[in-house]
Amino acid sequence: MRAVLVVVWGFVCLVGPAVAAPPQPNYSTDPDRCRWEWKTDVGLGVWAEHCELDTGVWELHSDPDLPGFVLTIDGIDDAVVLQVFQKPAGADIAAILPELRQREYIPDDGECVFEPADIRPAAGTVAFFDIRPTGDRKAAFEATPEDEVPDPPCGDYGWSTHGVRYFMTDSRFPDRVVYVNTGQDGLMFDPATVTLE
Repeated sequence: MRAVLVVVWGFVCLVGPAVAAPPQPNYSTDPDRCRWEWKTDVGLGVWAEHCELDTGVWELHSDPDLPGFVLTIDGIDDAVVLQVFQKPAGADIAAILPELRQREYIPDDGECVFEPADIRPAAGTVAFFDIRPTGDRKAAFEATPEDEVPDPPCGDYGWSTHGVRYFMTDSRFPDRVVYVNTGQDGLMFDPATVTLE
């Protein structure tokens, strides 16, 4: 019996605890048709809404191909909202730029780089970044006429004038970077509750 307990204890230590949920948000998109759910997968947790609206059922689903979460409407993928990227523990966030270029999330011309971003208050271990244009790409973006809505200068995962997209690091988890896409009007999750394990 003692050997079994030792094996079970060793298993528990290796697996570790589940992602601990922060307090549930105290607001809702539609209190009558939405409810908060704590979603976890790939060492990531987040409070997300499950809404049964006139436009369909809106909810987050885990997508192992990312890895991360996508917003779905009636089960059809609508937008990537959270994506985890791996990097060497001692490396700067720029270590994931080659992967972003290879996946065609950002242009492959070297003119899109990470810059610190002031997103929201957070724990001292957390830092935020977005991808901004430099060089000719920045000059072309700045030359856009004021009456036009410009395309994001650094692609789908870069900074934009319409929609909020950024990357988050936490020094307690130095081998991971989380991409966060809150969209223009919110994408059915509370970004302040994004939690790594």
